[in-house]
Amino acid sequence: MFLSKKGLLKIFVVAISWFLVACFCVLSYNYLLNMGVKIKFLLILGIISYLICCISIFWGRYAEGKGILINLGNTLVRKELKPAEFIKEYETLKNSTDLVIKKPSVDVLLLVATAYDVLNDRENVLKTVDEMLAVAGEKKKTYVKLIKTSFLFSYDRKEEAESLFVETQQAKLDFMCKSLTDNILKTDRAMAMGDYKIAEAENLRLLEQTFPKLDNLGKLIVHYQLGEVYEKLNDNEKAVLHYQYCVNHGRETAIKQSAKAAIEKYSIQNVDKKG
Repeated sequence: MFLSKKGLLKIFVVAISWFLVACFCVLSYNYLLNMGVKIKFLLILGIISYLICCISIFWGRYAEGKGILINLGNTLVRKELKPAEFIKEYETLKNSTDLVIKKPSVDVLLLVATAYDVLNDRENVLKTVDEMLAVAGEKKKTYVKLIKTSFLFSYDRKEEAESLFVETQQAKLDFMCKSLTDNILKTDRAMAMGDYKIAEAENLRLLEQTFPKLDNLGKLIVHYQLGEVYEKLNDNEKAVLHYQYCVNHGRETAIKQSAKAAIEKYSIQNVDKKG
């Protein structure tokens, strides 16, 4: 959570405004009641305003502290595919001298790690995930370890990834952890272990999935992994098809460049064969 002085002031102003509205309603109700006029609506409105005042403090703290940053990250990283721009915004905010609260959250750091990943900056990905582990509460540590496992498998660090994966399976897994475990088994781990047919089936299923529907980054990652799958299965025609999607839609990601390099490699191989 990164809460600035300006954000704190905004929370304070909103809360005070609702508090004043509540006081006005209650005082008006009492004044009119003393005059023999009973307007329950004013009392109800006053109570509701008091409640909104309290809620606005907690909601404002979330919205100003990390909600705005999470929305920005989802827009820049997952929708517009501009990971470097989000990292720049994050670093600027993190290093600001205007902060009254400076405590990175797991949700924000996951977006940062994802941004580094699609820029192929593996060192900063793992550094960020370790930072996630440091700030995560006990209930979230297993989830973060699974995220790290996913990255390690995708970087072909199989022994380290498998060891951490086994460790996570010994913990009590909630719904999110079970879902992530299933995804790792059928995608990143399957690719690392050479189970390409399993990875193919899962990625094709994800492309057809209507809920939750893949966002732009999700589709890009799935298409790239399918390109890798078909490359391993020596189905170059299908591999190029999926890599071409990444070139066309990869925008400001390293995935676009990797896919372009893969297509160029196939072009050179075809020329050599014809020669």
